[in-house]
Amino acid sequence: MAAGRKVTMSSAGVAAALVALLVVAAASGAAGLRVCSVDRDSVVNNCKSYCTVGSTEASPSGACCNAVRGGNFKCLCQFRNALSPDIDGNRAMQIPAKCGYGAASC
Repeated sequence: MAAGRKVTMSSAGVAAALVALLVVAAASGAAGLRVCSVDRDSVVNNCKSYCTVGSTEASPSGACCNAVRGGNFKCLCQFRNALSPDIDGNRAMQIPAKCGYGAASC
C-alpha cells in the first residue's frame, strides 16, 4: 500500500469479516492463533456473546472493541461469506460503529 493511502471498507464488511473470524477461530484448535492481525482467542472470548443469535447486549464490550482494534480489516474481508447460523449478522454489522471505528468499504 502506498504511503498516505487510506484503505477503507464498509462497516458491514468489517463486521461480517469479524464474525466470520469468530466462526473460523471457533473451528480451529490452535491456541494463540492470529488471523489478519487479530488474536482469534480474544475475538471469540470477547465478541461472540454480542453477535450470537438472541443476544440482548446493548453494545459490544470494551474488551470486544479492544480485541478487534488494530486488525487488518482488508484481510478479514475474505472471511465475510463464512458466517455460522448461530451468528446474528445484523448485530455483527454494528460492531464497527458501536466501537467507534466508523464506516469504510471492503
